[in-house]
Amino acid sequence: MADTLENNSECPSSAKSEASAGGLSMLESSMQENQQDGQVVFEDPVFAGFLQDGLHSLRLEDSLIDVSLLVQGQSFQCHRVVLAAASHYFRAMFCNDLREKHEENINIKGINADTMRILLEYTYTSKVIITKDNVQRMLEAASLFQLCSLIFLFKP
Repeated sequence: MADTLENNSECPSSAKSEASAGGLSMLESSMQENQQDGQVVFEDPVFAGFLQDGLHSLRLEDSLIDVSLLVQGQSFQCHRVVLAAASHYFRAMFCNDLREKHEENINIKGINADTMRILLEYTYTSKVIITKDNVQRMLEAASLFQLCSLIFLFKP
């Protein structure tokens, strides 16, 4: 492995396809020039999705994992920063002086493993499958972990 990084302006093909699939025109329309000082403010409407996809692939590759959630004997590999950004529960756990802040393995009680798997999939992809069989468990788990965006899905 090389000790230096090569300057490379090439983007992965997934990023190119996002830009060419309507993203580029969206990017161009999100640029606003400030007439007074000549600055251009650029807001990228596709970058959040690109970032989320990158975090999801890091999880699938077990790359940069820094915490394991243990639920009913199953281990779920995660990133603290993703959990803390998505959940007030995990933000409090990891950003305050709680014991779990530095632990690599954290036991989670009050939720079953299948529900945890679904919640983590939602956390990393923004996609969730709700069925009549899991709706009650999902609402309870979303409430436990204070996943506000998911809780709002259940509100009439």
